[in-house]
Amino acid sequence: MIGPALALARVKLVLELRRREVVFAMLLFVAATIVIVHFALRADAGAGERAAAGMLWAAIVFTAVLGLLRSFAAEAEAGALDALLLAPVDRASIWLGTALAQFGFLVAVEVVAVPVWWLLFFQEGGPDPVPLIAALVLADVGIALVGTLAAALALGARTRDVLLPVLVLPLVIPIVLAGVTATYAAFGEEGGGFGPIGPLGFLALYDLVFLALAWGTSEHLLGD
Repeated sequence: MIGPALALARVKLVLELRRREVVFAMLLFVAATIVIVHFALRADAGAGERAAAGMLWAAIVFTAVLGLLRSFAAEAEAGALDALLLAPVDRASIWLGTALAQFGFLVAVEVVAVPVWWLLFFQEGGPDPVPLIAALVLADVGIALVGTLAAALALGARTRDVLLPVLVLPLVIPIVLAGVTATYAAFGEEGGGFGPIGPLGFLALYDLVFLALAWGTSEHLLGD
């Protein structure tokens, strides 16, 4: 199933590069959020690393939801989803390919957004980039897995645009908490609450749990 999933992810990414709808909207949203919050916090002398870390993760999550709203929409509107379901491939490949495409969208957005965030908030110094990047990658995997699973659940609903955020946001709260804690650790602060595995270990475990859950249920979620 890996081959069909990679092929589907490549098609989604190539089509998005041609249309420039989802990624451009995500980039505009996350950049506007970072700039607005930066100017809002400039006058607050007490707003420092913790505020910057929280703002980054809030921007990432809400930007991800914006992209997830279009995860299956293009295929459903064009009737291509029915053709994919009739194709002689495991239906888990459809889910995995969509999740890989969502992961690619998030990475593309963060390649632009994180340097902007760094320049605006940390003219001198800043967090250790290694744990920050590790937290971002693990969080992107989790958001893509959870978001694609929720998008499949909401696929047949008429109020999909309203239902999807309701499904996604509670499931990504643990990802946000672990990501913020890992960012605090990148600043050299003590981050607790995740036991001996730490926030990065928690993110990896969370990703594995939802990978197994989505893999096992994708046959039913993408059925009739």
